[in-house]
Amino acid sequence: MIFSQQLPDDYLEKCIPVKVKFAHIRLLALHPIDIVVTKIGRLNERDVEDIKSCVNKFRLAKKDVEKRALQVVDVGREENYRINLKYALKEFF
Repeated sequence: MIFSQQLPDDYLEKCIPVKVKFAHIRLLALHPIDIVVTKIGRLNERDVEDIKSCVNKFRLAKKDVEKRALQVVDVGREENYRINLKYALKEFF
């Protein structure tokens, strides 16, 4: 769970390993597309900037973001998430 969004079960498979110098710790970062779809749920000013950065830096495709976002379960108001998704897809692509 990230805030009020539940990522699809395969999110760990998509995570990116972060190099650390610990013998018994494996550190993972969310894939940029999962960062974007979780930030769509709240969509405050900082989230908007983070989404723009991820989309541009990692060259995320609109269709991929939309497909992944439709796999997210929002435990808050699902309608709000869909409204935010529609806005994000229009604004950032």
